[in-house]
Amino acid sequence: MKNTLRKTTAVLAFAILSLTSFEAAAQFPGFDDDVDDETPAAPIDGLVALGFIAGGYLGFRKLRK
Repeated sequence: MKNTLRKTTAVLAFAILSLTSFEAAAQFPGFDDDVDDETPAAPIDGLVALGFIAGGYLGFRKLRK
């Protein structure tokens, strides 16, 4: 009985938290006038491809075991 109540409470709490909208995370419309659209926000580094290769290798190795 105690475990059932605990599981029910956990499921309800998860459902309530996942179904509510968090307006604090939403962005307000509009932006400042001094926006610099010419330069990229962050450059894409060449090491990203190396990370994908390493992740693929590790994932393949883990799946083979």
